[in-house]
Amino acid sequence: MAIQTFAELLTRSAALLLVLGCYGAQRFLRHHLDRDQYDYVRDLMLCGALALVALWSDSAPAKMVVALSLFAGLLGLAQRRAQVDLRWGYLLIGGLFSLLGPRISFISLPDGEFYYLSILASATATTLWVGLFPLLLQDLDRIPGMAGHLLALVWILTTGLTAISSQELPDALTLSTGALALLAAFWSRHGHMYRQLGLPLASMWGTLIAGTSMLGISKGVTFSALMLLPLALFAIPLWETSVNVVSRALSADATKTSGGFYQRLVRRGVDHPSSVRAMTLVSAAFGLGAGVLQLRPDPQGFLAAFFTISAALAYLGMVFCRHGRKGQSRRPKLWDVPIDNVSLQYALGKVWSLVKAGKGGTVVTPNALGLYACRRNEALTRAFQGADLILPDGMGLVWGLRFLGRPVQERIAGIDFMDQLCRMAAGAGWGVFFLGGAPGVAEMAAQNLVKRYPGLRVRGAEHGFFADDESEELCRTIRNSGSQLLFVALGVPRQELWMELWRGHLGGVVAMGVGGSFDVFAGTLRRAPECFRNYGLEWLYRLAQEPWRWRRMMTIPLFLGALVKTRLGLDRFRRERDT
Repeated sequence: MAIQTFAELLTRSAALLLVLGCYGAQRFLRHHLDRDQYDYVRDLMLCGALALVALWSDSAPAKMVVALSLFAGLLGLAQRRAQVDLRWGYLLIGGLFSLLGPRISFISLPDGEFYYLSILASATATTLWVGLFPLLLQDLDRIPGMAGHLLALVWILTTGLTAISSQELPDALTLSTGALALLAAFWSRHGHMYRQLGLPLASMWGTLIAGTSMLGISKGVTFSALMLLPLALFAIPLWETSVNVVSRALSADATKTSGGFYQRLVRRGVDHPSSVRAMTLVSAAFGLGAGVLQLRPDPQGFLAAFFTISAALAYLGMVFCRHGRKGQSRRPKLWDVPIDNVSLQYALGKVWSLVKAGKGGTVVTPNALGLYACRRNEALTRAFQGADLILPDGMGLVWGLRFLGRPVQERIAGIDFMDQLCRMAAGAGWGVFFLGGAPGVAEMAAQNLVKRYPGLRVRGAEHGFFADDESEELCRTIRNSGSQLLFVALGVPRQELWMELWRGHLGGVVAMGVGGSFDVFAGTLRRAPECFRNYGLEWLYRLAQEPWRWRRMMTIPLFLGALVKTRLGLDRFRRERDT
């Protein structure tokens, strides 16, 4: 008995060391490998660690589940590399599972009886169950961050249910515990809100979920105890997929879809992370409700599950209603310039979609003075109007819009947005190009940002002292660099005019005007403390560092006067523009 206890302790210690070793190896490798190499090595480490977990188990079915999961990952890799439809291969994996492992041979009924299936029906049900889950997870992975968060829910609930259940399910407990530990160790690969798993990992995890849920099926309780969990957790995606299939079948347009809850939330103005969190919460409520019913199959358990699911649905309804209120314009205008009334996270999601579309775009962050300049500069106005994303930079502009009864959600400072874009680019493996500033400033800013976000792929850095006739060659350099993002620090209005004039020559690059942000990131200029920024006094702090800007600050009273005239209906700006 003592020897057996010592062996179990040794096994658990070895598993813990494996998890910690994987985490430490990731931290080390992220500073020494390219982004693509880093992701590739991490995926190999995850697969290897999962194989070791299976080898430590004495269960042949558990080893078989892991083996088929790894095979599904290889199939996903081939699917990605070959760019061909290999989805039928997952049904073959499901067929192998029905031959080698446990099958769905019966269904538990509420009255404690069982409905037994024929051999053909049993094999078909098992094949479909194991073969379709990888495809479902691949479909969910189209929404960045969604698949990873649902994976966490699956393994948390499965581990908890198998641990406290009155039924003995050691194989499922071993695999679910190991999967949860490895998911935590590799969370940066799975839990990133703007990162997708990819076909190999989605295929591997989908097969592992389906296979683990069937371990112990011969006990007669697993179908209701374990298989109900993934059914409940993925209830909404399964329902949406079914509706879309029916919609396409009944429609003349083969590409027509009904749209899912995620798309509906985004269309209502909810940012991407909030939409993912809302969908995850509702899925968690369904899964938790299913788990409660397994532990307490009585009226009290039913009521608990009912209230849990109802609360989650009520929360989702509140999110819909809150972002569907009328009265706040999505793009309020000031002097013919529209301002995007969005959150920081939504703006990041917008840039993500622009990059994924591959058609390029521009992002501008006007402040009060920049917007006032549009009153006398029609070219600058057209440059702002043509931008894909117009974010309010500066509390003066935010207060001005509020004064006119056109409030926006929040101020999004250009330097903060640039910083978050670099973070997102480092996670997604995008190339970034720096253009502008004095000689050497762009390079220094790029170096400091790489230190802050290891993995940021800087494709080039050029100063802003170039002649107009050099712009075409410069655009060719940026286009051929393989960059997805371009930060332009040429100052207002030159940077906006330059991006508008040359956006057609940049290919699929998303360009953003960042003003003097390079100087701050390079360390040649200090940013105003937070107290100055909160009270709209950032201009004063910068004026103290750059006294030569005093002429520009004389425009502030003119901006305030124009706001008052606009509020009183005395502003002739629009009338003059119309004539």
